[in-house]
Amino acid sequence: MASQRDAQALLADHYKNPRNWGILHHGRHRSATTPGCGDEQIIYVDDANGALTHLRFQAVGCALSRASTSILLEHVENLHWHSVDALDQSFFTDILGEDVVRSRPRCTMLGLTVLHHLSPNTKDG
Repeated sequence: MASQRDAQALLADHYKNPRNWGILHHGRHRSATTPGCGDEQIIYVDDANGALTHLRFQAVGCALSRASTSILLEHVENLHWHSVDALDQSFFTDILGEDVVRSRPRCTMLGLTVLHHLSPNTKDG
């Protein structure tokens, strides 16, 4: 687990320089909003053969939700859905620390929630 300083630096970097930012004109997409705070995200996936080969996202919201999604998409690119489906809050806890995740879990988890809804292994996918 990263120190609090390392986690803050990682979040700041991903907020200022988000990975996989933009629109993907092919594939599928799903959007979601965090109730109460207004964070909004759209995640685009190209998942040919069950692997997430191309990912993009757009977001309006707090630095934590945007940076967390950037970190997540960087991690899951080229993984198969079964690996993505297995991710939960502990993914972020391991990277960012329990204090960060516990302080605003809905913001941290928004991108993962959208990905889980995109999964072909769920009713929403």
